[in-house]
Amino acid sequence: MNQAPKTLHIVLNGVTEDSRVLKCAWSLSNAGWDVLVLGSSSQGLTDELSIGHARILRLPLKIVIVKNQVPAIFRPFIRGEKTQWFITGVLRRLRRYRRKLFEVSKVKEEVVVPNLNRAVRVITPVALNFAPDVVHAHDYTALPIAGAIVDTLRASGKKTQLVYDAHEYVPGVSHLTKPLAALYTKIERKYSQKAAAVLSVSEPMNDLLLEQLQVTERPTIVANDPLVDGQERSARNLRKDIGVGSDVPLMVYSGAVAPQRGIQTALAALPELPGVHLVLIANPKDKSVQDLVASAPNMKDRFHVVPYVPNSELVSYLSTANIGLIPILHRLNHEISLITKFGEYMQALLPILVSDVKTMSAEVRRLGNGEVFIAEDVADFVRAAKLVFADLAKYRAAYTDEVLSERSWERQAEILLATYNNIADANPTARTHMPFIITEPILLEG
Repeated sequence: MNQAPKTLHIVLNGVTEDSRVLKCAWSLSNAGWDVLVLGSSSQGLTDELSIGHARILRLPLKIVIVKNQVPAIFRPFIRGEKTQWFITGVLRRLRRYRRKLFEVSKVKEEVVVPNLNRAVRVITPVALNFAPDVVHAHDYTALPIAGAIVDTLRASGKKTQLVYDAHEYVPGVSHLTKPLAALYTKIERKYSQKAAAVLSVSEPMNDLLLEQLQVTERPTIVANDPLVDGQERSARNLRKDIGVGSDVPLMVYSGAVAPQRGIQTALAALPELPGVHLVLIANPKDKSVQDLVASAPNMKDRFHVVPYVPNSELVSYLSTANIGLIPILHRLNHEISLITKFGEYMQALLPILVSDVKTMSAEVRRLGNGEVFIAEDVADFVRAAKLVFADLAKYRAAYTDEVLSERSWERQAEILLATYNNIADANPTARTHMPFIITEPILLEG
């Protein structure tokens, strides 16, 4: 029996919250690949879990600090969101003062990739022991690590291939300083030109990546569409959770909440939409969520927040709403992709109300599955919402079997698997199909 080809996935987060990483691992392992995902454990511990046939190791790596994220060292002392934001503010000021000090002293501060040396040191022995045929770098933060690991594996005699999965367009990442963005760009170009495959999420993103990465071949699109085959009926009911009947007009927003997500526009529109309710499926303890709730005390009877459900139950949970909202503001990375919730709303058969960001507004107009409003324009949001509520059936009719099949992870997984098998010259034997279920983590070391 031939040994299954192996792939090592590297991502600098806790894995379980990253649906793209989970879907890649699940699909490839079901198709016969031996999959090992390496993620981050911010608590200095190592644990192991799995999804389907794929193994997940979370190593004592630092999750790359992004805007408003508190380093792990401070977390044991944190008591509540207000304290988190206070500490984050102090750290931000300290970094600003440090930069000013270097400017005054005319000493050039060295720009380095955060946590690169530590990550390479921790991951290298695992990679050498696993000996993968393919190393898959998830996002620009993992690429420097994955590139260094591939160099080491090749030096040891293993003909490992590199896959770069460009989740975001680096010049559009607002929290990066210009020097750090320039450094990541340099590394992106270096390893993209060495990679056996570069993946992206949309054609508009490809248009930008061709120049950004200085490659001649268009990246392969693997859209982050929702899983259909692995969806399960939700144990919860959205309308029951917020206490409204089936006849109540209901708009839903699912996912991360931040000012640039534009939920404040929908909330401000509620007084002009009598009887309509708005629900967020989000973390109720998130500061941005709490700020929204505090900003509209007069809407507390029609504005609701419910916690997340398992990803495999999300489509079912969404399906009792009437409209799925994507009210995001104009930001470069918002313009160039169909975000995950776009496909989730479609699979839940929800008409979509989207701001006039380029790619998603064009898709809504093409499919006729919703309406477009001017970003941050409350009056135009009200206009578009009334149009959708007036004829929900018309917009739902856009969801033919063919359209829904195109917007499924199953279709995208076929592209991913074909890419893998081609670059590794592999022909794995599919395994018994495992459900899309994440096991509980097991602590491996203290």
